[in-house]
Amino acid sequence: MRSTLPNLLPQLRRYYQEILALLGNTPRLIRLVWSAAPLWLTLSILLTLVSSLVPVAQLYISKLIVDQVVAILASEAASFTPLLTLLVVAGFGLLLLREVLSQLNTFVGRILSDQFLLYANVQLLQQAMRLDLAHYESSEFHDVLNRAQQSGSNYPLRVVELLSRLLGSITRLLGLLTLLLRFSPGVIGLLLVSVLPTLWVGIRYSYRRFWMNRRQTPSRRLADYFYQVLTDPKYVKEVRLFNLGEHMVEQYRIIRQEFNQESRVLSQRQSLAQLSIELLGGIGFYGAYGLVLWQSIRGLVTLGDLTLYTGAFQQAQGLIESILLSLATLYEYNLYVSQYFELLDIAPQVTSPARPQVFPKPMAQGLQFQDVYFTYPGSEHPTLKGINLTVAPGECIALVGLNGSGKTTLLKLLTRLYDIDRGQIVIDQIPLQKFSLGDLRSQIGIMFQDFARYALNVQDNIGFGNLPQRQNLELVTQAAEGAGATAVIEQLEEGYQTILGKMFSGGVDLSGGQWQKIGLARAFMTDAQILILDEPTAAVDAIAEHDLFQRFRQLTQGKMTFLVSHRFSTVRMADRIVVLEQGKITEVGTHDELMAQRGRYAEMFELQAESYT
Repeated sequence: MRSTLPNLLPQLRRYYQEILALLGNTPRLIRLVWSAAPLWLTLSILLTLVSSLVPVAQLYISKLIVDQVVAILASEAASFTPLLTLLVVAGFGLLLLREVLSQLNTFVGRILSDQFLLYANVQLLQQAMRLDLAHYESSEFHDVLNRAQQSGSNYPLRVVELLSRLLGSITRLLGLLTLLLRFSPGVIGLLLVSVLPTLWVGIRYSYRRFWMNRRQTPSRRLADYFYQVLTDPKYVKEVRLFNLGEHMVEQYRIIRQEFNQESRVLSQRQSLAQLSIELLGGIGFYGAYGLVLWQSIRGLVTLGDLTLYTGAFQQAQGLIESILLSLATLYEYNLYVSQYFELLDIAPQVTSPARPQVFPKPMAQGLQFQDVYFTYPGSEHPTLKGINLTVAPGECIALVGLNGSGKTTLLKLLTRLYDIDRGQIVIDQIPLQKFSLGDLRSQIGIMFQDFARYALNVQDNIGFGNLPQRQNLELVTQAAEGAGATAVIEQLEEGYQTILGKMFSGGVDLSGGQWQKIGLARAFMTDAQILILDEPTAAVDAIAEHDLFQRFRQLTQGKMTFLVSHRFSTVRMADRIVVLEQGKITEVGTHDELMAQRGRYAEMFELQAESYT
């Protein structure tokens, strides 16, 4: 015993500290719900408090009615007295009040739930929007995000509802204990002894279930991924053509069965522990019940007192057990709520300065990369090494190189999707970090090769390139014409109001080349000074590509333009071509200059030309 006690104390101390830390989320959580719906939260608490006192009053009225009936029988009057009539009416009034309060509480609870659900989800989405791109490329972050999505929409409100009920239960219990104290203070001790183990069992199994669910997060995400693949239109063709369906269903079933088995074992153990506690509670109740019966038989208490104390003890025992279970549940809910706050507490690394400088309009000196180094999070080797490049306002630069050479990465640094490790990127001698993110990105029009395909109408898909002008149909039409998308849109039955994709009713899907023209039109919507086109013609046919190039100079006139392309017909139109190899700039010049150098660019150009000749 002496040897195990020193080992047990640190464990108990750790559990105590964990409980305090988790319950420490409760004030923050209440502030969160208060921010969402202060009026409805106040109403909910008030209704709960008033409702909790009604059963105590009903119990006391019942005692008075029984005593009045006994008195009437003893006097042989055998008729209703005015007092008895008044007590019955009061009992009916309390019953009616209880039902009214119950319905009001349900109504208020639904409104509070709806308003908080909206508020909590908006908070989560805003935080997700603030976080860096690097977070989304981390599997650990996706575990955190998944847990926050599972916990954030329901558990914070559950905690507040539980606290409200807990407050009501405590208020009601105080009323019942006041009645029981008139009978015997020892009864209260008997109550506590019979129900205290409930708290221990509740906290113990809440803790185990939470960590079981947390441990299962990566596997649950994998099961959800199989589910998504089997139901997402993007995968339908391959799943059927390669006969992947049964395999993926089986993988999903195996993972979920393992979850169910683990949950079943835990539930079985909890049920056995709870059964033992219920037996202890039954012994406590009937011990107190026997004591009241004995005193009643001896004439020490009235029949009404017997009814009152029996009912009060039974209700108080149930309430104490409920309160202790609520405390255990509160502990469990706080475990889940901590996952929601875990996401909200992540701080983005790429942020706007406190006092940003205004982006120069127009640019006078242009853009400079000064000895720039960058390494992706989690990688041991830098992707870009010692990048030095100067780009004049209005100049068109083509970036070429093998896959993984750093072309797209360089453009991500320009847009501050990532921040550099070393060196500096400046515009008119002002470092990018001096501009607000919104101001910087408003001056950059972008079309990445994996551009977004929104399941919205054509006007939105193009207009998102310049959100304030999204409703300007004339500007949207001009962007579509510039990208060669007009012919595609004219074929659609509802034109610019046609929903794209098959996700929603009436949606129309487009081919890869048609989608690329829509994405390109989005890039041309902007009045930004810098234009980035990452593989702008990858899915466009040769005729459409030729047509696009005829107008490309006019469309990019006055804009600093960056082109990333594996098609050298696209590359040749640039003012200068920058060749990247293994994260370094190895060649810079015009097409003719680079061909004359007989370096990497000339080699790639001739290899591609051979496929046509």
